[in-house]
Amino acid sequence: MKNLKKIALCVDLTDMDSLLLNYIKKLDDAYTFNSLSILHLIELEEFSDNVQSLLPNLGKSITQVIESEIQEKVNRIFDKNSNINIHVHSGGDVEGFANYIDSQKFDLLLMGKKSSHFGAGILSGRVARLTSCDTLFLPEIAVPTFDNISLALDFSSYTEKLLQLGTNLAQKVDGELHPIHVIKIGVQYFPYIKNYKKISEELEKEALKSYKKLQKQFGLSSPLTIVKDNDQHISRLIYNNAVLTSANLILVGNKGKKDEGDLLIGSVAEQLIAYDKNLPVWIVK
Repeated sequence: MKNLKKIALCVDLTDMDSLLLNYIKKLDDAYTFNSLSILHLIELEEFSDNVQSLLPNLGKSITQVIESEIQEKVNRIFDKNSNINIHVHSGGDVEGFANYIDSQKFDLLLMGKKSSHFGAGILSGRVARLTSCDTLFLPEIAVPTFDNISLALDFSSYTEKLLQLGTNLAQKVDGELHPIHVIKIGVQYFPYIKNYKKISEELEKEALKSYKKLQKQFGLSSPLTIVKDNDQHISRLIYNNAVLTSANLILVGNKGKKDEGDLLIGSVAEQLIAYDKNLPVWIVK
């Protein structure tokens, strides 16, 4: 697997920043990152005219004021000798911000996800769709632990990357893996498909055969949980299983077999980071 050495963390100057910093500190304890970059995008409406008029009296620019605020938060959690960079991106241009992130070739981008109401987390979702690095979404009620990992396997091109990451992380934190695969034919077609049960059984055999090969390749001892078709979205079935197994992290590929090639994020990953889901989701790209 690729090294997790160059990490980025997006902050928004709210109370959630402390949660994100504590979480990334826990990951750093496991992986020992070479560098951590703390990023913030200045949105156009972030400062009122009254506030901006007072800045010259402080002898600092908006960027400098924000950098100082972020540095104070960092100092409360990280050692002063840590290799941490702060980048404040001005202009409110999300695409430009995403281009900057890609130009830095980060191995992982960590972003907060507020789950309180519909529409929360729109900015972080847009950034994730535009960037090419792995993205870890952390909801506001998450705790900084990741030793119980749900692996959403669909046997697409992302599966080996996902297993490399999952097995490596589990070894570092002495964690458990819970692989899950969803067999989805389409319950609405059940009355019209002859041998529906046989088709489902064949798909299950095929999945178990594919997983057995991966078990040998990655030294996996965990059994594969197979969830059969019903009227729920694949993402909901994966999420419900993660809750059932008390998982504190879901690993999922960016796109699955059925996603079109030009999609920025596949439909399953898209739904797993929706506002109504409250588990951390690591999207492997």
